[in-house]
Amino acid sequence: MKFYILATLLTLALFSADSAAINEQDFFDKRTALIIKHSHHDKTFEALQQEESFSREYWRWRVDQYMYGQYPEFQAIYDAYTEGKTFLQIYDLPEEQLGPEWQEPNRLPEIPQGDFSGNLPGNAHTGWHKLVGDKLYITYQGHLTDPYVASYDLKSHKWDGPYKAGHSTLSKDGRKIDSHGRPIIEVDSQGYIHIIFGGHGGEREDGLNPLSIDTPHAGGRMIHVVSTKPHDLSEFVEKDDISPFASYTKSYQMANGDIYFFTRAGTHKSPWLYYKMKNGSQTFEPPVKITWPTVHQDNPILVDTFYINPLKVSDTEIVITSLWHECNFKEEHNKTHYNRLNAYFMRLDTTTDTFYNIQNKALDLPVTLAAANRYTLAYDSEAAKETSFGTRPLVLKDGSYALAYEARGEGYREWRMASFNDGTWQHGQPMPGTANRRLLDTRGNDIKAIQSLEALTANNGIANAVVVYKNAKGESVFALARSIDSTDKPEDETKETWMLTDEYFKVAGARIELQTVKGQTDENIAFVLNVRKGASQRLYLWHEGKIRSRY
Repeated sequence: MKFYILATLLTLALFSADSAAINEQDFFDKRTALIIKHSHHDKTFEALQQEESFSREYWRWRVDQYMYGQYPEFQAIYDAYTEGKTFLQIYDLPEEQLGPEWQEPNRLPEIPQGDFSGNLPGNAHTGWHKLVGDKLYITYQGHLTDPYVASYDLKSHKWDGPYKAGHSTLSKDGRKIDSHGRPIIEVDSQGYIHIIFGGHGGEREDGLNPLSIDTPHAGGRMIHVVSTKPHDLSEFVEKDDISPFASYTKSYQMANGDIYFFTRAGTHKSPWLYYKMKNGSQTFEPPVKITWPTVHQDNPILVDTFYINPLKVSDTEIVITSLWHECNFKEEHNKTHYNRLNAYFMRLDTTTDTFYNIQNKALDLPVTLAAANRYTLAYDSEAAKETSFGTRPLVLKDGSYALAYEARGEGYREWRMASFNDGTWQHGQPMPGTANRRLLDTRGNDIKAIQSLEALTANNGIANAVVVYKNAKGESVFALARSIDSTDKPEDETKETWMLTDEYFKVAGARIELQTVKGQTDENIAFVLNVRKGASQRLYLWHEGKIRSRY
């Protein structure tokens, strides 16, 4: 006890000076005093300082970042010492090796014509879109992961763009292609276009991250740009309102015009945040921490954190599902299941910015793993002897909320649903619409490998759907199907049955992803597709029965 009191008094004395620049000896004296002060209750310092998996200088950097995020009193001391210094002047560490550098492929496998994006590197998925009136804005990760944006008019069927909206620091200067900074797009109530992109933990030269206990180790600065004119894609300017260390992008605009941007504060061992831009503003407010990583008490090298997935489910609500990620300071990751476990459910009421669990209990932020297990656990993968690689929110036909999780075990990998009934979560259920669904080819044969089936608004009493499936040859197919009414079905058929009518394209050895564009009344009106085969990858737009090429 006497030692602790003396250490505390020493700490107070050391911190009595202002935050003016300090010399190296003063810095390390004050740093040591803080470590002594907190080591009595926090064994992380001892664990990191004793690590031998990397150099001592590397672990000095990691200790600094841990203390910078966990104990903010260290921030003024560190900033005063490092002001004006480069990273390599502070730490004697080698240059980052984030290769191999991307090379232009010599040959591109053949995939269908009719795209709007040109060929794309990395893992572009389907981009992110925003529908405003009859104008569909689409942003996506383009050349060397820079953000590009285009618009499509639903009435005239004409394209504008694509335009390069900014410069990403990812995948430049000898780095590999990194797709964590895929852009998102929002259009505020005044018509200004916002694009956020490029983040995967920030750059070393950005300094230490005040919102995290984890250092950058992937590169990539998160950037927010806004158009200089309403509804105009030709020019964007940067805003300085989002942490450059942020990683991952997802956003939603609510009925009152407020925009919520969800992201992770840094690399793996970082909290998840949301930023809010109020209606009428072009700037995000300071972030709100949703989760907080916790270090294991028995083994402080291990850190419990999360992956979250938000979805706007009503004019005023956003549902957030998540999974538990058991991470570690050594950056050792199991490439089979990545230590991703369980599934959790929360709901954000944006009228009060309050989080609730499924039983409408208000939750205190930030949520730790202990709190998540107590109040928001929907599926215990450990009890099921499985892992859960991903989650996503669901809205069922009756308007209730549920969640989907990707269960993985020995020899299987499948999406399942967990729903809340009679006061308990029930998991292991089939995904909505899949158990009582049947798809037939033009000869009446069953198609089993259905990847996506999205119904369209019935026209003249005829219901159609777009489908993505694998045929008997293993080819990925994008097609149109129509619903078979009761007079066409066998007497004992109770499933919702669809039959193929038109085939748009099929590609061997390819992957097709589909993203739905919904209209003002939540109907499916268009689809953005990603077709990828080897080094070939392009985006396509389907609207009113046709692939709408930009060319």
